Amino acid sequence: MSDLFPGDFAAAETGIFWDIEDCKIPDDLNAGDALKNIKSALSSDGHHGTVSVRAYGDTTGLDFPSEGIKLNHFPAGERYARQTKMLEDIVSWSAEHPEPSTLFLIVGDTSRDFLDVVQLLKSKKNYNFIIYNFILYVYYQKTEHSYLAPIPSILLI
Repeated sequence: MSDLFPGDFAAAETGIFWDIEDCKIPDDLNAGDALKNIKSALSSDGHHGTVSVRAYGDTTGLDFPSEGIKLNHFPAGERYARQTKMLEDIVSWSAEHPEPSTLFLIVGDTSRDFLDVVQLLKSKKNYNFIIYNFILYVYYQKTEHSYLAPIPSILLI
């Protein structure tokens, strides 16, 4: 059993909310490969349910795939608007998805607002929360083996 996806959470839907402004795609990857690596890492950690992804930030010049991700463009420097939209989407997503579900937040700044929303949702619903709140490290190797690191920056709430 995985620590990230215990019990029923392994097959449950996971919603990924990714602040691509604060957790940028590494220079040696394109957006499509980074997204593929994130999904592969979840699978390697025992998740086999559906995954939906929403990204927030300056999407100019990024080559995300046309399917499987909802892009929310915000000009560089629009941190408050970006984070507000992200929080709104987290609450909306939680209202639309049944329990159990996992919310995976990839954020550079875990503000008090984020923690308050997470704690409220956690107290009201059977949700698994994973917060990756440092710098996003997505490693792509030619062997197609990928993972998220460093593991100490993942918070399970």
